[in-house]
Amino acid sequence: MKEVGKKFVENLINLFKVKTILSLCVIITTCILTFKNIISVEAFMAIASAIITYYFTRTDQNNESEEN
Repeated sequence: MKEVGKKFVENLINLFKVKTILSLCVIITTCILTFKNIISVEAFMAIASAIITYYFTRTDQNNESEEN
């Protein structure tokens, strides 16, 4: 159980890094602008998918480097 608690705290600390906060702000802002019909849904999808893709590929690269 202690390992699970440590892993949870580590993940929580990583959540508050500057890059993550900035990315969440961009996603939230584009969501608001999309709901107000200021930007198109296509623009929102492009921005959101770029940010999500970056995080998923970055996580995979970090895991591979830790294994080696």
